[in-house]
Amino acid sequence: MKALNIVFMGAPSSGKTTICKMLAEHFCEPWMHEVGKQYWIDNQVDRRLSQEQLMEIAQLHLKEEDIQLAMAKKYLFTDTNAITTYMFALDYYGKVDTPLSNMAKLAENRYDLFFVCDIDIPYEDTWERSGEVYRSRFQQMILEDLDGRGISYYILSGTIEDRFSKVLSTLNTQN
Repeated sequence: MKALNIVFMGAPSSGKTTICKMLAEHFCEPWMHEVGKQYWIDNQVDRRLSQEQLMEIAQLHLKEEDIQLAMAKKYLFTDTNAITTYMFALDYYGKVDTPLSNMAKLAENRYDLFFVCDIDIPYEDTWERSGEVYRSRFQQMILEDLDGRGISYYILSGTIEDRFSKVLSTLNTQN
């Protein structure tokens, strides 16, 4: 039986990494880190990446995700995906190059469960983020995109403990 690939989406500073790490530790399973954040830190120019660089992020993420998925026994907890990278391209440029659009399309069916981390937790204002107002706007873009793609998802709101409990409950209904 293949492991369930569970993706966590949401605007910056919405708790994706925290919940992925917690779940991975709880289940003694791997988690897939967000490739794009470190790539952006290392390669951005004037707080932007090119369309080609965004495609490279999606490819690097997918390659690493496949490695982690092969190591997972029951679950892989994945922090973002090609749809998120697609959303950054759309936000930066108002359009998305075809190769990245195609990767985002493939991501629609790659994951067994989609969770969206709500922005009801305090915003961590770090230098690599674009601000709390941007967080609200980006969150709305993600929700509209998932709805437009017809992807079913669960919203994770409240404390980290509330979010953790909701994921556990959802996973229990999948078994």
